[in-house]
Amino acid sequence: MSLPDAARWSRLSPLLDELLDLPPSARALRLAELRRASPELADELAHLLTGDGLALAEHFLTGAAPTPGETTGAGPGAQPEAGLAGQRLGAYVLDAPLGQGGGGSVWRARREDGRFDGDVAIKLLHLSLVGRTGAARFKREGQILARLTHPHIARLLDAGVTAGGQPYLVLELVQGQRIDRHCDQRRLGIAARLALFDDVLHAVAHAHTHGVIHRDLKPGNILVTDEGQVKLLDFGIAKLLADEADTADATALTHEGGRALTPDYAAPEQVRGDGVTTATDVYALGVLLYQLLTGRH
Repeated sequence: MSLPDAARWSRLSPLLDELLDLPPSARALRLAELRRASPELADELAHLLTGDGLALAEHFLTGAAPTPGETTGAGPGAQPEAGLAGQRLGAYVLDAPLGQGGGGSVWRARREDGRFDGDVAIKLLHLSLVGRTGAARFKREGQILARLTHPHIARLLDAGVTAGGQPYLVLELVQGQRIDRHCDQRRLGIAARLALFDDVLHAVAHAHTHGVIHRDLKPGNILVTDEGQVKLLDFGIAKLLADEADTADATALTHEGGRALTPDYAAPEQVRGDGVTTATDVYALGVLLYQLLTGRH
Protein backbone atom coordinates (compact mmCIF):
# COMPACT_ATOMS: atom_id res chain seq x y z
CA MET A 1 0.00 0.00 0.00
CA SER A 2 1.36 3.43 -0.94
CA LEU A 3 1.63 6.42 1.36
CA PRO A 4 -1.59 8.42 1.79
CA ASP A 5 -1.58 11.99 0.56
CA ALA A 6 -1.85 14.86 3.02
CA ALA A 7 -5.61 15.25 2.65
CA ARG A 8 -6.17 11.53 3.11
CA TRP A 9 -3.83 11.41 6.10
CA SER A 10 -5.68 14.25 7.81
CA ARG A 11 -8.74 11.97 7.84
CA LEU A 12 -6.89 8.76 8.69
CA SER A 13 -4.71 10.09 11.50
CA PRO A 14 -7.32 10.82 14.22
CA LEU A 15 -9.07 7.52 13.49
CA LEU A 16 -5.77 5.67 13.73
CA ASP A 17 -5.04 7.31 17.08
CA GLU A 18 -8.52 6.35 18.28
CA LEU A 19 -8.02 2.70 17.25
CA LEU A 20 -4.59 2.49 18.88
CA ASP A 21 -6.15 3.67 22.12
CA LEU A 22 -8.58 0.72 22.20
CA PRO A 23 -7.99 -2.83 23.44
CA PRO A 24 -7.89 -5.44 20.62
CA SER A 25 -11.52 -6.58 20.99
CA ALA A 26 -12.91 -3.04 20.99
CA ARG A 27 -10.56 -2.12 18.13
CA ALA A 28 -11.99 -4.91 15.98
CA LEU A 29 -15.55 -3.76 16.70
CA ARG A 30 -14.68 -0.15 15.86
CA LEU A 31 -13.01 -1.24 12.60
CA ALA A 32 -16.11 -3.22 11.68
CA GLU A 33 -18.25 -0.15 12.35
CA LEU A 34 -16.00 2.00 10.17
CA ARG A 35 -16.02 -0.65 7.44
CA ARG A 36 -19.80 -0.47 7.17
CA ALA A 37 -19.53 3.26 6.53
CA SER A 38 -16.40 3.24 4.35
CA PRO A 39 -14.81 -0.11 3.42
CA GLU A 40 -11.85 1.53 1.68
CA LEU A 41 -11.07 3.73 4.68
CA ALA A 42 -11.32 0.76 7.05
CA ASP A 43 -8.95 -1.26 4.87
CA GLU A 44 -6.38 1.54 4.98
CA LEU A 45 -6.68 1.78 8.76
CA ALA A 46 -6.34 -1.99 9.15
CA HIS A 47 -3.14 -1.87 7.10
CA LEU A 48 -1.77 1.02 9.13
CA LEU A 49 -2.28 -1.02 12.29
CA THR A 50 0.18 -3.66 11.02
CA GLY A 51 3.93 -3.37 11.42
CA ASP A 52 4.46 -2.40 7.77
CA GLY A 53 1.64 0.11 8.01
CA LEU A 54 3.14 1.76 11.07
CA ALA A 55 6.39 2.10 9.16
CA LEU A 56 4.52 3.88 6.37
CA ALA A 57 2.89 6.16 8.94
CA GLU A 58 6.28 7.03 10.40
CA HIS A 59 7.70 7.90 7.00
CA PHE A 60 4.66 9.98 6.12
CA LEU A 61 5.22 12.05 9.27
CA THR A 62 8.99 12.40 8.85
CA GLY A 63 8.99 12.92 5.10
CA ALA A 64 11.49 10.08 4.52
CA ALA A 65 11.12 7.42 1.86
CA PRO A 66 10.27 3.99 3.26
CA THR A 67 12.79 1.18 3.00
CA PRO A 68 11.30 -1.95 1.38
CA GLY A 69 10.35 -4.53 3.98
CA GLU A 70 10.95 -2.20 6.91
CA THR A 71 8.76 -2.52 10.01
CA THR A 72 8.70 -0.73 13.33
CA GLY A 73 8.39 -3.77 15.55
CA ALA A 74 12.06 -4.08 16.49
CA GLY A 75 12.45 -1.13 18.81
CA PRO A 76 10.90 0.07 22.06
CA GLY A 77 7.75 2.11 21.73
CA ALA A 78 6.58 0.76 18.38
CA GLN A 79 4.16 -1.74 19.90
CA PRO A 80 3.91 -3.18 23.42
CA GLU A 81 5.75 -6.42 22.54
CA ALA A 82 6.30 -9.16 25.10
CA GLY A 83 9.90 -9.42 23.83
CA LEU A 84 10.79 -6.19 25.61
CA ALA A 85 10.12 -7.77 29.00
CA GLY A 86 13.27 -7.69 31.11
CA GLN A 87 14.73 -4.67 29.32
CA ARG A 88 16.29 -2.10 31.64
CA LEU A 89 15.42 1.59 31.44
CA GLY A 90 17.59 3.53 33.86
CA ALA A 91 16.86 2.11 37.30
CA TYR A 92 13.74 0.28 36.08
CA VAL A 93 13.11 -3.11 34.48
CA LEU A 94 10.10 -3.75 32.22
CA ASP A 95 7.92 -6.62 33.43
CA ALA A 96 4.80 -6.84 31.27
CA PRO A 97 2.91 -4.74 28.70
CA LEU A 98 -0.20 -2.97 29.97
CA GLY A 99 -1.37 -1.53 26.65
CA GLN A 100 -0.90 1.51 24.50
CA GLY A 101 -2.54 4.86 23.93
CA GLY A 102 -1.96 8.56 23.75
CA GLY A 103 1.13 8.12 21.56
CA GLY A 104 2.96 5.52 23.63
CA SER A 105 3.04 1.97 24.91
CA VAL A 106 2.65 1.45 28.66
CA TRP A 107 4.44 -1.20 30.73
CA ARG A 108 4.34 -2.49 34.27
CA ALA A 109 7.87 -2.15 35.67
CA ARG A 110 9.84 -2.35 38.90
CA ARG A 111 12.76 -0.40 40.28
CA GLU A 112 15.95 -2.45 40.64
CA ASP A 113 18.15 -0.26 42.84
CA GLY A 114 16.15 -0.86 46.02
CA ARG A 115 15.19 2.77 46.57
CA PHE A 116 11.55 1.78 46.86
CA ASP A 117 9.38 -1.31 46.48
CA GLY A 118 6.27 -1.66 44.39
CA ASP A 119 5.44 -1.59 40.71
CA VAL A 120 5.23 1.47 38.49
CA ALA A 121 3.91 2.22 35.02
CA ILE A 122 6.42 3.21 32.34
CA LYS A 123 5.28 4.96 29.19
CA LEU A 124 7.46 4.55 26.09
CA LEU A 125 7.17 6.95 23.19
CA HIS A 126 5.35 5.54 20.16
CA LEU A 127 8.14 6.55 17.78
CA SER A 128 6.37 5.38 14.65
CA LEU A 129 3.46 7.78 15.03
CA VAL A 130 4.66 11.05 16.50
CA GLY A 131 7.34 11.94 13.98
CA ARG A 132 10.44 14.04 14.38
CA THR A 133 9.23 16.11 17.33
CA GLY A 134 8.32 13.07 19.39
CA ALA A 135 11.20 13.17 21.87
CA ALA A 136 10.62 16.86 22.52
CA ARG A 137 6.89 16.21 23.01
CA PHE A 138 7.67 13.51 25.53
CA LYS A 139 10.00 15.80 27.47
CA ARG A 140 7.21 18.38 27.43
CA GLU A 141 4.72 15.82 28.75
CA GLY A 142 7.03 15.18 31.68
CA GLN A 143 7.22 18.90 32.38
CA ILE A 144 3.43 19.10 32.30
CA LEU A 145 2.93 16.17 34.69
CA ALA A 146 5.55 17.50 37.08
CA ARG A 147 3.37 20.58 37.58
CA LEU A 148 0.32 18.54 38.59
CA THR A 149 0.20 17.11 42.11
CA HIS A 150 -3.34 16.07 42.96
CA PRO A 151 -4.93 12.97 44.56
CA HIS A 152 -7.00 12.37 41.42
CA ILE A 153 -4.16 12.74 38.87
CA ALA A 154 -1.67 9.91 38.28
CA ARG A 155 1.70 11.10 39.65
CA LEU A 156 4.90 11.46 37.65
CA LEU A 157 7.69 9.66 39.53
CA ASP A 158 10.65 9.90 37.17
CA ALA A 159 11.62 10.51 33.55
CA GLY A 160 14.61 9.75 31.36
CA VAL A 161 16.04 8.83 27.97
CA THR A 162 17.90 5.59 27.26
CA ALA A 163 21.33 5.48 25.63
CA GLY A 164 19.55 4.55 22.41
CA GLY A 165 17.41 7.68 22.52
CA GLN A 166 14.18 6.10 23.81
CA PRO A 167 12.42 8.61 26.10
CA TYR A 168 10.28 7.27 28.91
CA LEU A 169 8.09 8.47 31.77
CA VAL A 170 7.75 6.63 35.07
CA LEU A 171 4.23 7.06 36.44
CA GLU A 172 2.18 5.93 39.38
CA LEU A 173 0.70 2.54 38.51
CA VAL A 174 -3.07 2.88 38.73
CA GLN A 175 -4.99 -0.37 39.03
CA GLY A 176 -8.63 0.14 38.26
CA GLN A 177 -11.39 0.23 35.69
CA ARG A 178 -12.33 2.98 33.30
CA ILE A 179 -14.99 5.10 34.92
CA ASP A 180 -17.93 4.08 32.72
CA ARG A 181 -17.31 0.35 33.21
CA HIS A 182 -16.81 0.85 36.95
CA CYS A 183 -20.21 2.54 37.18
CA ASP A 184 -22.03 0.03 34.99
CA GLN A 185 -20.58 -3.16 36.45
CA ARG A 186 -21.35 -2.03 39.98
CA ARG A 187 -24.77 -0.72 38.95
CA LEU A 188 -24.05 2.57 40.66
CA GLY A 189 -26.92 4.99 41.16
CA ILE A 190 -27.00 8.58 39.99
CA ALA A 191 -25.66 9.98 43.27
CA ALA A 192 -22.62 7.68 43.24
CA ARG A 193 -21.91 8.47 39.58
CA LEU A 194 -22.12 12.19 40.28
CA ALA A 195 -19.72 11.81 43.21
CA LEU A 196 -17.13 10.20 40.94
CA PHE A 197 -17.69 12.86 38.31
CA ASP A 198 -17.15 15.52 40.97
CA ASP A 199 -13.71 14.03 41.63
CA VAL A 200 -12.98 14.28 37.90
CA LEU A 201 -14.01 17.94 37.98
CA HIS A 202 -11.64 18.66 40.86
CA ALA A 203 -8.74 17.04 38.97
CA VAL A 204 -9.46 18.97 35.78
CA ALA A 205 -9.90 22.22 37.72
CA HIS A 206 -6.50 21.64 39.33
CA ALA A 207 -4.92 21.18 35.89
CA HIS A 208 -6.61 24.32 34.56
CA THR A 209 -5.42 26.29 37.59
CA HIS A 210 -1.87 25.27 36.67
CA GLY A 211 -2.35 26.34 33.07
CA VAL A 212 -2.86 22.88 31.57
CA ILE A 213 -5.64 21.73 29.24
CA HIS A 214 -5.94 17.94 29.01
CA ARG A 215 -7.58 17.87 25.53
CA ASP A 216 -8.38 14.14 25.55
CA LEU A 217 -10.81 13.60 28.42
CA LYS A 218 -12.71 10.34 27.93
CA PRO A 219 -13.58 7.23 29.98
CA GLY A 220 -10.39 5.44 28.92
CA ASN A 221 -8.30 8.18 30.51
CA ILE A 222 -10.21 8.15 33.81
CA LEU A 223 -9.79 5.09 36.02
CA VAL A 224 -11.47 4.20 39.30
CA THR A 225 -9.63 1.96 41.76
CA ASP A 226 -11.25 -0.83 43.75
CA GLU A 227 -11.34 1.60 46.67
CA GLY A 228 -13.36 4.05 44.57
CA GLN A 229 -10.60 6.61 43.98
CA VAL A 230 -10.65 8.44 40.65
CA LYS A 231 -7.37 8.84 38.77
CA LEU A 232 -6.98 11.02 35.67
CA LEU A 233 -4.44 9.63 33.19
CA ASP A 234 -2.55 10.50 30.03
CA PHE A 235 -1.54 14.08 29.51
CA GLY A 236 0.11 13.00 26.26
CA ILE A 237 -1.51 15.75 24.19
CA ALA A 238 -2.02 18.28 26.96
CA LYS A 239 -1.40 21.91 26.11
CA LEU A 240 0.21 24.43 28.39
CA LEU A 241 -1.69 27.71 28.48
CA ALA A 242 1.23 29.67 29.90
CA ASP A 243 4.00 30.58 27.47
CA GLU A 244 2.48 28.49 24.68
CA ALA A 245 2.74 31.32 22.19
CA ASP A 246 6.20 32.41 23.32
CA THR A 247 8.20 29.90 21.28
CA ALA A 248 7.82 28.44 17.81
CA ASP A 249 8.86 25.04 19.18
CA ALA A 250 6.03 24.98 21.71
CA THR A 251 3.50 25.85 19.04
CA ALA A 252 4.89 23.21 16.68
CA LEU A 253 4.70 20.59 19.41
CA THR A 254 1.08 21.43 20.12
CA HIS A 255 0.22 21.13 16.44
CA GLU A 256 2.06 17.81 16.24
CA GLY A 257 0.19 16.52 19.27
CA GLY A 258 -3.16 17.76 17.99
CA ARG A 259 -3.66 14.67 15.85
CA ALA A 260 -4.24 12.51 18.91
CA LEU A 261 -7.74 13.73 19.77
CA THR A 262 -10.61 11.27 20.21
CA PRO A 263 -13.38 12.30 17.78
CA ASP A 264 -16.32 11.14 19.94
CA TYR A 265 -15.24 13.45 22.77
CA ALA A 266 -13.56 16.25 20.81
CA ALA A 267 -14.96 19.76 20.95
CA PRO A 268 -15.89 21.42 17.62
CA GLU A 269 -12.80 23.64 17.71
CA GLN A 270 -10.59 20.55 17.98
CA VAL A 271 -12.25 18.90 15.01
CA ARG A 272 -11.82 22.11 12.99
CA GLY A 273 -8.19 22.38 14.03
CA ASP A 274 -8.76 25.73 15.77
CA GLY A 275 -7.19 26.83 19.05
CA VAL A 276 -8.30 25.16 22.27
CA THR A 277 -9.12 26.62 25.68
CA THR A 278 -10.32 25.28 29.01
CA ALA A 279 -13.77 25.21 27.40
CA THR A 280 -12.47 22.35 25.23
CA ASP A 281 -12.16 20.19 28.34
CA VAL A 282 -15.55 21.40 29.59
CA TYR A 283 -17.13 20.15 26.36
CA ALA A 284 -15.59 16.69 26.85
CA LEU A 285 -16.74 16.68 30.47
CA GLY A 286 -20.28 17.33 29.31
CA VAL A 287 -20.11 14.36 26.94
CA LEU A 288 -18.69 12.21 29.74
CA LEU A 289 -21.42 13.26 32.19
CA TYR A 290 -24.14 12.49 29.64
CA GLN A 291 -22.61 9.05 29.07
CA LEU A 292 -22.33 8.27 32.78
CA LEU A 293 -25.92 9.28 33.52
CA THR A 294 -27.66 7.80 30.47
CA GLY A 295 -25.43 4.91 29.43
CA ARG A 296 -25.48 6.32 25.90
CA HIS A 297 -23.00 8.33 23.89
